[in-house]
Amino acid sequence: MLFDRQLLDSKFVINSLRLAVFVYLILWGYWVLTGSGLVDRSGIQIGGDFSHYWVAASMARSGEAASVYDVSRFKGAQEKTFGAKVTLAWLYPPTYLLLLIPFSFLPYLVAFCAWISATMGGFVLVLRRLTPHPRMIWPLLVFPGTFLNFTYGQNGFLSGALLGGGLLLLDSLPVAGGILLGLLTFKPHLAALVPLALIAGRRWRALAAMLATAAALILASIIILGSEVWLAFLKNVLFSVQNLKTSAISAGSTLPLEKMAGVFTAVLLAGGNILTAAIFQGASMLLTVFLVAWAWRRGAPLPLGGSLLVLGAFLFTPYAFIYDLAILALPLAWLGWEGYARGRLPGEKTCLALGWLAPLLARPLAQATHLQIVPLILGLLFFLTLSRALRHFQAAPGTQR
Repeated sequence: MLFDRQLLDSKFVINSLRLAVFVYLILWGYWVLTGSGLVDRSGIQIGGDFSHYWVAASMARSGEAASVYDVSRFKGAQEKTFGAKVTLAWLYPPTYLLLLIPFSFLPYLVAFCAWISATMGGFVLVLRRLTPHPRMIWPLLVFPGTFLNFTYGQNGFLSGALLGGGLLLLDSLPVAGGILLGLLTFKPHLAALVPLALIAGRRWRALAAMLATAAALILASIIILGSEVWLAFLKNVLFSVQNLKTSAISAGSTLPLEKMAGVFTAVLLAGGNILTAAIFQGASMLLTVFLVAWAWRRGAPLPLGGSLLVLGAFLFTPYAFIYDLAILALPLAWLGWEGYARGRLPGEKTCLALGWLAPLLARPLAQATHLQIVPLILGLLFFLTLSRALRHFQAAPGTQR
């Protein structure tokens, strides 16, 4: 069981986890190196989604930033680079292009290695700070969410490093923490609840630094990439919203609902219509906003307030994918350490085990049953964290800031 004392004290278990990481890397290397050119054995680009990060950044560097949001031109550029059929559109804000441009100066494979090494290194560093026990990192490295993000070449490591690092620095270096949280706005739907938490917790210096960083990124993107890129992005936002709506009524939607992790898309996958999905999503958003604000207002300690914020981010947004669940390692680490240090609540081991398995089980179960279990598991973890927070407040009623 995750962070169980017997597990962490067992050399056999820890060595098995280390071996699992090694075997995974060997298998991934074999799959990649036995491909052809820049595609693996299955004909997919090496590095997965990083491929369209690199192409987008290369286009932006050459003065074609607005063209990244032209679906046909962007797909054409990807197919020209990799010689394979590509279905990836560009949906990120221009600020993310700005962060990626340095990688476009490197050859593709070198850029991918630099990307995955830098982002995963920052992610692991943050996780080590969250879990003081030196062996606790291994259950998190074997965590299926970590593997998924590595396989997809996605930005979950970067998001986790920025979110976890920013929260860790709130007490000691609030301005630095706010800067990291401001950088997280490259993925706005995952950063949406952060200002709410900072306001509720009266973290004014961190909030100011976060907003200033976000504004500076926007201004820099306009200066470097041009104002047209923002106009193109805003048009693309409308495309994304429409695509999400048509997922409920059109078999031709480009959104793979079985790979998505939000409440809205879970209802659609189960056969619900747009109105039903919107009602469930709206209820989830309202409840999440209220409870996250309440916990931060009461001064919940970081392991609990941080866990509620991360879990709440997934329950709040209608637009999240299973590879984003790499960030779930943050609350798993916090809650795992809380249980290790302070004892388990009833059912806590089961909830943590389900959270650990969620990225592995989510897609095959969704394909087989049309039931996306991720929102259910996140909800369980969310209310488990609330239970811990309530116990904390009852034991220390004077903790409100």
